[in-house]
Order: sequence, then structure tokens, then C-alpha cells
Amino acid sequence: MIVDMHTHLCDRDGVAKPFWDGWAEVSALRVNRPLEKVQRRLPELWDISGDMIVKDMDAAGINKSVLLAIDWGLARHLGDLKLSVEEINKVYADAVKNHPQRLIAFAGIDPRRNDAARLVEKFLKELGMKGVKFHTAAGFYPNDRVCYPIYEKALEYGVPILLHTGEVLKPLHFKYCQPIYVQKVAMDFPDLPIILAHAGGCWYPEAVAICANATNVYLDLSVWQARFLRPLNFYRALRTLLDSVSWQRVLFGSDYPFLKLLINQERWVKAFTEIPDSVKEQRIRFTDEEMAGITGGNAVRLLGLAE
Repeated sequence: MIVDMHTHLCDRDGVAKPFWDGWAEVSALRVNRPLEKVQRRLPELWDISGDMIVKDMDAAGINKSVLLAIDWGLARHLGDLKLSVEEINKVYADAVKNHPQRLIAFAGIDPRRNDAARLVEKFLKELGMKGVKFHTAAGFYPNDRVCYPIYEKALEYGVPILLHTGEVLKPLHFKYCQPIYVQKVAMDFPDLPIILAHAGGCWYPEAVAICANATNVYLDLSVWQARFLRPLNFYRALRTLLDSVSWQRVLFGSDYPFLKLLINQERWVKAFTEIPDSVKEQRIRFTDEEMAGITGGNAVRLLGLAE
């Protein structure tokens, strides 16, 4: 089974315009295309029904995807969202209803909301969401005490929490997203599964160090598609990662649909399931057990899914 642990639903209203502007600018530079051309393609990423991601999952051979709702309603410069946090999470829950065998949703919440713990309980209990997503770039640190009631609620319901780590597009600030701030959380909640999105991003060594020393911390590989633009470098980095932490705590992820225009889902899955001979010739080797765990087995165990 192949499980994508890091995906999203997107449309014009669910994510504020300043974010789309920043995403288009960075993407245009990355793929060396005119900004206007990238902006024209933005609607290709928009779908809140879940139909588009399931279609792309079918093409790539992905069995299940975890949809991560995002609450940026309290973020500076992103306060013009047209949907409330309740409406955003319901969009995700409705997509799961449309595709119950293929999609799983994590609730998105900013813990600084006055009724954050109550909302999380509502999303988990009434909407059937299976985890919690914090996007700390909205303006808070993961070890701030305001987050602790949410961690306690996740423990109560037996669900994992996924934290954004690493860089983020303007106008958000990624000083809040350094993995080191998760270390205390992992120590204070040793029974809470904590997933560090993007394996720490620009603070990758820090995320690896925390994961290696806290058995409840996992790393997802979303946005590593950028590394795959240079395949040998990607496989060397992946081998180094697996030599540093247990492969049982590394999770396949894509950050769909944000990198769809860079590398599609099918090509990203094949990076793990069809390793080129040129890589093996460089004596960079992976066992079938490692790859089966990364692409789905670890997620199945973490989420308690039926294989």
C-alpha cells in the first residue's frame, strides 16, 4: 500500500491571495518560466471536492492520501481568508465523505484561538478527522504553552500531530518553524506521535537529530521533490537519512498539489518504487523493506489502517 502523508486541498478562497502570489513567484524562478505563465496555471491546482487528487492518485498508484487542513486565519498579512476555520475543516471532511476509501483528513487549527481545544474535539469527534495539523508559520512556536491543550486532546483521541518545519513562502515567517522547538514537546508528550513535515526543510540536520533521539518523532519527505531534480543527490541524501534514523519513522509525502507543476505524483512515487540502475551502480542501495515502509507501511501502522 502506498500512502501519501502530506497533501492539501486548494482553491482561491481557502488560501489567501498573498500566499498564491508568493508561491507563483518562487515557482516561476524554480522552473525558469515567466511569472505570468505560472499564474495562469494556478487554477490547475484548485479543487476542494477531492476528485482531482484521487484522479492523480489513481495515475500514480497511491492508495490513500492524508489531507492536511490549514488554519492561517490569525496569521499577519493572511487575515483576508474568506472561509472560517470551521468552514475550512468541513471542506476537508466533505472531501473524505466523497472518497472515504481513499482520503483521510487531519484537522487544521491555530492553538491561539480562544476555543481551539473545543474546536479540535469537534473536528475529531463530529467530522471524523484522524489527526491535527499545526502550521506554526502563522505566528506561534510549537513549544508555546498555548499549544499544550491541543496536544492533550490529540493524546486523548489517540491521533498524531503534524507540524510544519522548515522554510515557508512569504508573507509568512519561518522563524517559528525550526525543529529545535519540537524537542521539548516530544519530551513532554512521549506517547504522542509527532510528524515533522518536510523533514525539517532548511533545518534538516536538526530534525534528524531530534528524530534520532525521540522515538515518537517521525519525518515526512514532502517537498523533497526539489532534491529529486538531481537524482543522484536525492538518493545520496535519502540513504544518509536512513542511516541516521530508523526507516520505520520516515514517511512518504508530496505536499500535493503545490509541487504538482514541478514533479507530478506518478513520477514522485516512482522515485521510491523504481530506483534507477545508475543509482545502484553508485553503490547507493535500499532494501525492499525500507522502501515498503517509507511508501506506506509506516503510515499504515501510525494511523492504524487496514492493509
